[in-house]
Amino acid sequence: MKKLTLVLFALLATTCLFAQNITYTFTGTGAWSTVSNWSNNAIPPAVLPNGSKIIINPTTGGQCILSSLETIAPGASFTVQQNAQLIINNNLVLEPGSNPLPGTVDKTDTIKVMAYNILNYGDGCQGSLATLNGYFKTIVQYVQPDLMSCEKMTEFTISSTSASSNYAISIRDSVLNTLYPNQWAFCTPTNLAGSTKAADGKMSVLFYNKTKFTFVQTETLYDSISDFDMYKLYYNDINLSITHDTTFLYVIGNHTQSGSSSKDRDFQVTTYMKKLRAKFLYFPNLINMGDFNTNDSYEPGYDSIVSNTNPATKMSDPTFFPDLINKYPADWTDSAQNYAKYLTTSTRESSSKPNSCGTNGGAKSWYDHIFISPWLINDSNYVSYIPNSYLTIGNDGNRLGVDINSTSPVVNTSAPTAVINAEWQMSNKYPITIKLLIKANRTGASPVDPAERN
Repeated sequence: MKKLTLVLFALLATTCLFAQNITYTFTGTGAWSTVSNWSNNAIPPAVLPNGSKIIINPTTGGQCILSSLETIAPGASFTVQQNAQLIINNNLVLEPGSNPLPGTVDKTDTIKVMAYNILNYGDGCQGSLATLNGYFKTIVQYVQPDLMSCEKMTEFTISSTSASSNYAISIRDSVLNTLYPNQWAFCTPTNLAGSTKAADGKMSVLFYNKTKFTFVQTETLYDSISDFDMYKLYYNDINLSITHDTTFLYVIGNHTQSGSSSKDRDFQVTTYMKKLRAKFLYFPNLINMGDFNTNDSYEPGYDSIVSNTNPATKMSDPTFFPDLINKYPADWTDSAQNYAKYLTTSTRESSSKPNSCGTNGGAKSWYDHIFISPWLINDSNYVSYIPNSYLTIGNDGNRLGVDINSTSPVVNTSAPTAVINAEWQMSNKYPITIKLLIKANRTGASPVDPAERN
């Protein structure tokens, strides 16, 4: 069963399952519960049975507002006519066909998603690629991600096939595929901002386990100082050859402008979020992750992600919602002690140890986040966030103002010692993770994916 939270404005007539019997047609405007809004004053039952239809076709410029729970049973049909507006308010339940298609199998998969600022990887400041790759292997082997966004990589030549000049190849071949032979690939990166004088000389790359995902395309949502790319992938469902119903996942990689002033990063994030909301009428299975450099929830950039009048295009920071561990408003810089186990900046107390690259001062703020869409929260389309799975790797909640590997105030036992030391050497940022549960599609039934508009 899938519960949808969205405002649906159909660009094309869409139909969920097919059957024919009693037809209920909404022809007015306003509340679903108003009898006169329905043809022949016939309101559909709360559970639409097999063989019946609902057609949403409001008056020109009108809308249908669903204010009570409506369940579409297997074999029933629900159609929104072209250019019709339906406001669902979390009240529509689509039950997939109860009978699995012949030849399909039942399977679930746990996907670990990781975001990691790897601090100028490739510029030599922290050591050679070989040295860094050794630390990185230790971290990856422990975390075992399936999707991994690496931010703040030194810009490289995308067309190069050499690991010495294409740092995505270096990580793929000397870290990921060394640990898991021939299992990893990376999405096509971009560096459109690299041609401008204002560019920061940094790039982000999304790596994926190709035994679980297939890459479809990269789209640059915005390029200013750095590129903000959205990657489209689909899950390699074991039943896909039978159902022909593809489960897509979209991932946005972030590295915003750092600094005490949030002006530049606010503009970066608010701009691409505006474009994202123009692209999708409601968000699909979507992750937005990386280093946002935010000091608190008051910053307009952060707020533009988690706040919106349309709940279908509002994303969530999991520990705030749905986990309800933290509450807004939140200031994780001036009140860092209140968010101690989530802090991601910095793994290092000293400005010179293990090197002079990046910020220091120990754990002091929470710059890195993973945001998730309503579909991932509500298990709307075979992929769902596993509650309370958000984790700052290597932060035991006692790192405020000290090194990740400091024995004061206590020895850090949140990860093996080798991993803790590798994080200290690899970057001034802690990696962060969440887990997703993916269910195999056995019926070939799923909600309509939002149209991608330019």
